[in-house]
Amino acid sequence: MLVPWRDVRWWECGRCGRCCFDFRPKLTAYEALKLMRTGFVECRDGKFYIRKIGGRCPFLQGELCSLQGALKPITCKIFPFSVHRRGSDRALYQYKGRKFYVYVNDYCPNVILGGDGDAEILVREVVMVATGELSVPRLLTAPTPPRVKTLRRRDFLRAAASAV
Repeated sequence: MLVPWRDVRWWECGRCGRCCFDFRPKLTAYEALKLMRTGFVECRDGKFYIRKIGGRCPFLQGELCSLQGALKPITCKIFPFSVHRRGSDRALYQYKGRKFYVYVNDYCPNVILGGDGDAEILVREVVMVATGELSVPRLLTAPTPPRVKTLRRRDFLRAAASAV
Protein backbone atom coordinates (compact mmCIF):
# COMPACT_ATOMS: atom_id res chain seq x y z
CA MET A 1 0.00 0.00 0.00
CA LEU A 2 1.22 3.48 -0.82
CA VAL A 3 1.37 5.83 2.15
CA PRO A 4 2.16 9.57 2.07
CA TRP A 5 5.75 10.33 2.95
CA ARG A 6 4.66 12.38 5.99
CA ASP A 7 3.37 9.14 7.55
CA VAL A 8 6.83 7.59 7.39
CA ARG A 9 9.37 8.00 10.17
CA TRP A 10 12.37 6.56 8.27
CA TRP A 11 13.57 4.07 5.69
CA GLU A 12 16.86 2.63 4.56
CA CYS A 13 17.69 -0.22 2.22
CA GLY A 14 18.18 -3.48 4.09
CA ARG A 15 19.38 -5.35 0.98
CA CYS A 16 16.61 -7.92 1.26
CA GLY A 17 16.02 -8.00 -2.51
CA ARG A 18 12.23 -8.27 -2.22
CA CYS A 19 11.79 -5.37 -4.62
CA CYS A 20 13.98 -7.17 -7.17
CA PHE A 21 11.78 -10.26 -6.99
CA ASP A 22 8.31 -8.80 -6.60
CA PHE A 23 8.27 -5.65 -8.73
CA ARG A 24 8.84 -5.00 -12.42
CA PRO A 25 10.63 -1.66 -12.75
CA LYS A 26 9.18 0.68 -15.35
CA LEU A 27 11.80 2.35 -17.53
CA THR A 28 11.84 5.68 -19.29
CA ALA A 29 12.48 5.48 -23.03
CA TYR A 30 16.01 6.76 -22.45
CA GLU A 31 16.69 4.12 -19.77
CA ALA A 32 15.31 1.43 -22.08
CA LEU A 33 17.69 2.54 -24.83
CA LYS A 34 20.65 2.44 -22.45
CA LEU A 35 19.75 -1.07 -21.23
CA MET A 36 18.53 -2.49 -24.56
CA ARG A 37 21.92 -4.04 -25.34
CA THR A 38 21.63 -6.26 -22.25
CA GLY A 39 18.60 -8.07 -23.71
CA PHE A 40 16.68 -7.56 -20.46
CA VAL A 41 14.26 -4.87 -21.65
CA GLU A 42 10.71 -5.67 -22.65
CA CYS A 43 7.93 -3.53 -24.03
CA ARG A 44 4.31 -4.01 -22.94
CA ASP A 45 1.52 -1.73 -24.11
CA GLY A 46 4.02 0.89 -25.23
CA LYS A 47 5.83 0.97 -21.86
CA PHE A 48 9.29 -0.38 -21.12
CA TYR A 49 10.18 -2.67 -18.22
CA ILE A 50 13.09 -4.77 -17.01
CA ARG A 51 12.42 -8.37 -18.06
CA LYS A 52 12.41 -10.78 -15.13
CA ILE A 53 14.42 -13.97 -15.49
CA GLY A 54 13.56 -16.82 -13.15
CA GLY A 55 11.18 -14.56 -11.25
CA ARG A 56 13.78 -11.93 -10.38
CA CYS A 57 15.54 -8.93 -11.79
CA PRO A 58 18.47 -10.12 -13.90
CA PHE A 59 20.65 -7.35 -12.49
CA LEU A 60 20.38 -8.61 -8.91
CA GLN A 61 23.77 -10.00 -7.98
CA GLY A 62 23.82 -11.58 -4.57
CA GLU A 63 21.97 -9.08 -2.43
CA LEU A 64 22.80 -5.99 -4.47
CA CYS A 65 22.03 -4.44 -7.84
CA SER A 66 24.78 -4.68 -10.42
CA LEU A 67 23.46 -1.52 -12.10
CA GLN A 68 24.83 1.62 -10.52
CA GLY A 69 25.16 5.28 -11.37
CA ALA A 70 23.59 6.44 -14.62
CA LEU A 71 22.60 2.90 -15.68
CA LYS A 72 20.35 2.27 -12.69
CA PRO A 73 16.71 3.12 -13.51
CA ILE A 74 15.14 5.99 -11.58
CA THR A 75 12.37 3.67 -10.34
CA CYS A 76 15.00 1.45 -8.74
CA LYS A 77 17.00 4.36 -7.32
CA ILE A 78 14.02 5.72 -5.41
CA PHE A 79 12.13 2.52 -4.44
CA PRO A 80 10.10 2.23 -2.17
CA PHE A 81 9.31 5.88 -2.90
CA SER A 82 7.30 7.04 -5.91
CA VAL A 83 6.58 10.52 -7.19
CA HIS A 84 3.14 11.44 -8.55
CA ARG A 85 1.59 14.47 -10.22
CA ARG A 86 -1.39 14.49 -7.90
CA GLY A 87 -2.11 13.28 -4.43
CA SER A 88 -3.09 14.06 -0.89
CA ASP A 89 -1.82 17.00 1.13
CA ARG A 90 0.13 14.55 3.33
CA ALA A 91 2.10 13.46 0.27
CA LEU A 92 2.84 17.00 -0.92
CA TYR A 93 6.48 18.04 -1.07
CA GLN A 94 7.44 21.41 -2.52
CA TYR A 95 10.83 21.75 -4.12
CA LYS A 96 12.09 24.80 -5.99
CA GLY A 97 8.57 26.14 -6.38
CA ARG A 98 7.18 22.90 -7.81
CA LYS A 99 4.73 20.49 -6.21
CA PHE A 100 5.48 16.79 -5.95
CA TYR A 101 3.35 14.11 -4.32
CA VAL A 102 5.62 11.52 -2.79
CA TYR A 103 4.42 8.15 -1.55
CA VAL A 104 6.17 5.22 0.08
CA ASN A 105 5.28 1.58 -0.59
CA ASP A 106 4.95 0.00 2.84
CA TYR A 107 5.51 -3.41 1.24
CA CYS A 108 9.20 -2.79 1.87
CA PRO A 109 10.02 -4.33 5.27
CA ASN A 110 12.34 -1.45 6.18
CA VAL A 111 9.71 1.28 6.01
CA ILE A 112 9.16 2.61 9.52
CA LEU A 113 5.75 4.21 9.77
CA GLY A 114 4.83 6.84 12.31
CA GLY A 115 5.67 10.20 10.82
CA ASP A 116 7.43 13.03 12.60
CA GLY A 117 10.78 11.45 11.79
CA ASP A 118 13.57 12.43 9.47
CA ALA A 119 11.96 11.19 6.24
CA GLU A 120 12.02 14.68 4.71
CA ILE A 121 15.74 14.36 3.99
CA LEU A 122 14.99 11.16 2.04
CA VAL A 123 12.10 12.81 0.18
CA ARG A 124 14.32 15.69 -0.88
CA GLU A 125 16.75 13.19 -2.41
CA VAL A 126 13.88 11.28 -4.06
CA VAL A 127 12.67 14.46 -5.76
CA MET A 128 16.19 15.42 -6.79
CA VAL A 129 16.65 11.99 -8.42
CA ALA A 130 13.19 12.08 -10.04
CA THR A 131 13.87 15.49 -11.58
CA GLY A 132 17.32 14.48 -12.81
CA GLU A 133 19.10 16.95 -10.56
CA LEU A 134 20.89 14.12 -8.75
CA SER A 135 22.02 10.98 -10.56
CA VAL A 136 23.79 9.12 -7.75
CA PRO A 137 21.80 9.24 -4.51
CA ARG A 138 23.61 9.04 -1.19
CA LEU A 139 20.77 7.85 1.03
CA LEU A 140 18.57 5.86 -1.35
CA THR A 141 19.30 2.26 -2.41
CA ALA A 142 22.19 0.21 -1.17
CA PRO A 143 25.53 1.12 -2.72
CA THR A 144 27.53 -1.54 -4.49
CA PRO A 145 30.74 -2.38 -2.67
CA PRO A 146 33.88 -2.65 -4.83
CA ARG A 147 33.83 -6.47 -4.80
CA VAL A 148 30.49 -6.64 -6.72
CA LYS A 149 31.11 -6.48 -10.45
CA THR A 150 28.62 -5.35 -13.05
CA LEU A 151 26.88 -8.42 -14.41
CA ARG A 152 27.09 -9.10 -18.12
CA ARG A 153 24.18 -10.73 -19.95
CA ARG A 154 26.10 -13.86 -20.98
CA ASP A 155 27.33 -14.39 -17.40
CA PHE A 156 23.78 -14.09 -16.09
CA LEU A 157 22.40 -16.51 -18.71
CA ARG A 158 25.16 -19.01 -17.94
CA ALA A 159 24.46 -18.81 -14.20
CA ALA A 160 20.69 -19.07 -14.75
CA ALA A 161 21.12 -22.13 -16.99
CA SER A 162 23.30 -23.91 -14.46
CA ALA A 163 20.78 -23.21 -11.67
CA VAL A 164 17.97 -25.01 -13.55
